[in-house]
Amino acid sequence: MKWRAKLLFLVLSVATVLFAAGSVLAEGSGKRLALIVGMSNYALAGTLPNAARDAEAFDAFLRGQGFETSLVLNADRRGLAGALSSFSRKVGPDDVALFYYAGHGMQLHGENFLIGTDAKLESEFDVPAETVALSEIINALEKRARISMVFLDACRNNPLAEKLTREVEGATRGAATRGLAPIETQSGGTLVAFAAAPGQVAADGTDGHSPFTRALIANLSGAGLEVGTAFKRVVRDVRKETQGKQQPQILSSLSLEFYFGPETAVPQVPAVQTAVPQTPAVQAVQPALAVPAIDPEALQAEKDFKKALKIGTARVWHFFVEKHRTGEYADLGRQALAQIEPAAVRNETHLPQSVEARLLSGKDTRRNVQLALAARGFAAGTADGVFGGQTREAIKLFQSSNNQPANGFITERTAAALGIKVNERAEGIYSSPKARRYDVANLEGLETDQTVLRALTCLRHFETVYGMFGGHLYVAVRTGTILAVYARGIAGGCGAHLASISSQEENAFVASLFNADQSFFQSGYDPSGNVSYKMGPWIGLTQDPQGKEPKGGWHWDNGAPMTYTKWFQDMPNENRKGDDIGMYYAHRNGKVDTKSVYVDTWDDMGSTDGTGGLILEFE
Repeated sequence: MKWRAKLLFLVLSVATVLFAAGSVLAEGSGKRLALIVGMSNYALAGTLPNAARDAEAFDAFLRGQGFETSLVLNADRRGLAGALSSFSRKVGPDDVALFYYAGHGMQLHGENFLIGTDAKLESEFDVPAETVALSEIINALEKRARISMVFLDACRNNPLAEKLTREVEGATRGAATRGLAPIETQSGGTLVAFAAAPGQVAADGTDGHSPFTRALIANLSGAGLEVGTAFKRVVRDVRKETQGKQQPQILSSLSLEFYFGPETAVPQVPAVQTAVPQTPAVQAVQPALAVPAIDPEALQAEKDFKKALKIGTARVWHFFVEKHRTGEYADLGRQALAQIEPAAVRNETHLPQSVEARLLSGKDTRRNVQLALAARGFAAGTADGVFGGQTREAIKLFQSSNNQPANGFITERTAAALGIKVNERAEGIYSSPKARRYDVANLEGLETDQTVLRALTCLRHFETVYGMFGGHLYVAVRTGTILAVYARGIAGGCGAHLASISSQEENAFVASLFNADQSFFQSGYDPSGNVSYKMGPWIGLTQDPQGKEPKGGWHWDNGAPMTYTKWFQDMPNENRKGDDIGMYYAHRNGKVDTKSVYVDTWDDMGSTDGTGGLILEFE
């Protein structure tokens, strides 16, 4: 029997028995509303034969579950936007709203987009006009519905996205890449299900339906299966059918339970094999329904995976795969890391022995590790600073006792648990290259540096880029236009200071934090000097009121001496009285576009000047 026939049989069967079984929501009595979209006939992106069929099958399935559905097939961008607008207006605060999409999707600069059939996408600037942003769809549903669910069979191989990847200059993970990007939700009643893990491409299927949609229809309506539990069966079936090449993902913040099918399973009573009526004394005791064993490690891995998925940085994925080394989530974590970091970096600098060598650079520190292990009852052998077999075994035992991966090498977490102060932190940019807001709750349990957690807790209302250099944490904070006095207020409130810079290497690192994000800059044209300027973040550079103009009396706010400067040409110039505060700055002669200008030089500005951000330094 063909799968299409099986699906139709399943849908009809479920429709027949559904309401007799009493399928209900855990709470509330609102409507079940669904918008189903299937895109097969693209003008330039090729044909997806199964996408429209998948949408039709899922539409029939949902109608069998009591949903009021709207089916849209092969819509252009305008038609898709119109259908979404009409659908969102139907949704009320007590309703369940479901959006299903089968077709082409893509990510660009970390954002996900669904593509209309008329899309050409000749450059990245065409994306907003020819696609619909997934974030806008999710936000619209979250604002209106009690429960909102989004199912995306939209990671299919997309030639338009591949073309953008080739043609966009410097295309990386932040440009157009394979599959869809991780997302964040704002509501406590939202579920988003992807056909494939971030960066994976989902199969369109070869026998009428995609593996993902087929698995949804086969598993979601199981009696007594809450949607989160049912989705685990979806993952199992898709992984099996694709030989592990495709791993569906779910992001759920549902605070209510939701059941597509009957909320409770009806126990199956075995048929009696004898004509003799059984008395209560001899009636067979019916076996209890089997309850799946709970694996605490797997639950923790799933919890941490969802956190890492929301943060999405190489650093956090490294922590995740170090903490969880086996199981399907460990495999997915390594796949996610492979999408965003070159293999050479992954395979060398983050090997356990490389991490340990960086943290414990001398024999004295290694000897302290051995002494600390012995003091806690873990026999590490002679405290000679040499980690032989006995020391390695002691480290493993200690790590196991502290619920850490027992690899026998010292990590930041192991050193902290032993009370050992390591010589340096891993250096480099810790965050995404473009400013974004971080929820510290998603970093807890993964990020090991308490300074990072404290800084981001204080800066939780701001978008940031952060990283480590010379043992200090630097945070580029995007604020919108801000005066220097308020920048210093933010620094003081967070127990930091505006950055002081003492070397070319330090200046290069700080500049790398904000140059990838144009929103850190205030740009314009100054006709009086016939220059196009680009003003970057504030730094902790101040001139004494009695300082000899223009270059005398400059110092760093934290009292550090001026051992290095990187003034822009002919700066500081005391163009106005009171220009005695430092910021990153550059300009070009004439009226030109400064977007591509890399800013790593400084200028003196005044108390009434504003710029787009500031650089904090945490000791």
